Amino acid sequence: MGLEALAVAAIVTSVAGAGVSAYGQYQAGQAQKEMANYNAKLAENEAIAKEQATAAETQRMRSQKERALAAQRAGYAKSGSVITEGTPLLTMGGQAGLMELDILQKQRTGAMSAGASKSEASLSRYSGKQAATGAMLQAGGTLLQGAGSSYGIYKAAKD
Repeated sequence: MGLEALAVAAIVTSVAGAGVSAYGQYQAGQAQKEMANYNAKLAENEAIAKEQATAAETQRMRSQKERALAAQRAGYAKSGSVITEGTPLLTMGGQAGLMELDILQKQRTGAMSAGASKSEASLSRYSGKQAATGAMLQAGGTLLQGAGSSYGIYKAAKD
């Protein structure tokens, strides 16, 4: 095998190696992107579950509130108190207000928790896109490096 044939073999090997390496980098970036998208979907599903759990819990709390207020009204009525004025009305109104504050706090906490999961999903998708972009840039750099090496081999063989 002559020197020229060795140079051609070296160039082909250099180009092929750069191509395989670049493809591997690209595939690694795509795999990272897919994993990030999967994690984002899990976080979105978790947000939905938190929203549903919060809705169910606040509904339960509202039912409990109505039962407690009904029991309180019944107690006042049984004792002969007028519940539309005075202390009974103030007491029931205060109790209803405190219970509603508890419900609102539960909704706020649930919304914040679901929002955190949604933010996690967005961040995961963003990092996946960045990984894919970075891998494409690395692959491009590898191809350019392979082309440069191939040209160097070609140039050395010509001289």
